[in-house]
Amino acid sequence: MEAVTGTIKSYSRKTGKGLIALDGDDEPVHVDRTGSAGIWLKKGLRVQFVRIHCPQGVYAFHIKLI
Repeated sequence: MEAVTGTIKSYSRKTGKGLIALDGDDEPVHVDRTGSAGIWLKKGLRVQFVRIHCPQGVYAFHIKLI
């Protein structure tokens, strides 16, 4: 699995869900509390992650701050 980078576009601590804008791609990636591995996410943070494909869409997993 190839790691990609992006920026947190939106994230709700209340729901634990949000979106990541990929570098060089218009299609956002979903993020949820389980994929963040306990990292406190907020809008504007730069992250590196692996994309996984689920029936609900593309999700970020193994997220790391960069």
